[in-house]
Amino acid sequence: MELLEGLYTDNFNNFDEWYQLVRENETVYPRFRIPYVEWVEEYVNNIDNKSEKEVKELVRYLLFPFTKNSDKLSYKDYLVMAKTLENEQIPNEIADNLKKSLKGFNNIEKYRRIENGQNAWEGLTWILQLLPFNPYKAIKALNSYMDAEIAYMPDDRIIGIQQCISIIEAKFIYTNKGLENSILQLNPREFECLIGSLYENIGYETEITPATRDGGKDIIARIDREDGKEVVYAECKLYKTTELSNETVKAFGYTVIKDNINRGVLFCTGYVNERLKKLDSRIQIWTLEEIIILLNAHLGSDWSKRLSLLIENQKFKYEK
Repeated sequence: MELLEGLYTDNFNNFDEWYQLVRENETVYPRFRIPYVEWVEEYVNNIDNKSEKEVKELVRYLLFPFTKNSDKLSYKDYLVMAKTLENEQIPNEIADNLKKSLKGFNNIEKYRRIENGQNAWEGLTWILQLLPFNPYKAIKALNSYMDAEIAYMPDDRIIGIQQCISIIEAKFIYTNKGLENSILQLNPREFECLIGSLYENIGYETEITPATRDGGKDIIARIDREDGKEVVYAECKLYKTTELSNETVKAFGYTVIKDNINRGVLFCTGYVNERLKKLDSRIQIWTLEEIIILLNAHLGSDWSKRLSLLIENQKFKYEK
């Protein structure tokens, strides 16, 4: 049984009926989350049949602003406590307890929003501006909002946000439709430029090494983190059928150690035996499928449509 299912309105029997009520602004509960887990799973499993416009529309409805009756009632309780404190005749012990409670209430932002005539729970539809171009940031924004508000957030908003994250991941990150060929048709230098663009978008300063005499690395990526500076070497292996060898991983690991680099990342489009991923803890190995997920997350699920531009921008920087 779903959470609060006993409170569901009885005017829908399936996802389409429920969604139609939401779109037409009819009375329906729940409104800001999909009523059943299996409906979410079915939607996600058929996400390839949904257009970007359709998916964003559903996410938009789930992230609309709202105020629950319970929010209004708790705000009234807050006002009553504040009013009670104005009575100078109440016992000191009661007054002290009320002051402690009010101090906690004063730190709850939803009461400030209600006080200012806003909805208790803000709309988060602005994250749609990040889709399809940067779904990772869209999800990160939703998670940050959850971190800040979850202590007082109603279950409907919590579940609705979690559902939105699952939908965004399915549509814009974990999609692999024909994208392998977009990578495999590149030449090695173009592949390096694409990975360089990926690192730049994540926030690194990048340097693509010369095509020859690269010293065992194709990309040097640097970033200043809260806990210190990090330097990463990236090696790009554009294989179609070749298997990544033990010797290649060891040689790359030696370069990382010799140059005293934080870590190395090996991007390989060929076959990668799982045991190689455990060969050296300083070396992260990404397979073709995983590379596509990274590109989708940070460059957008439409990166293949902008492939030439992404590559040319890198070439302009390093080959002018």
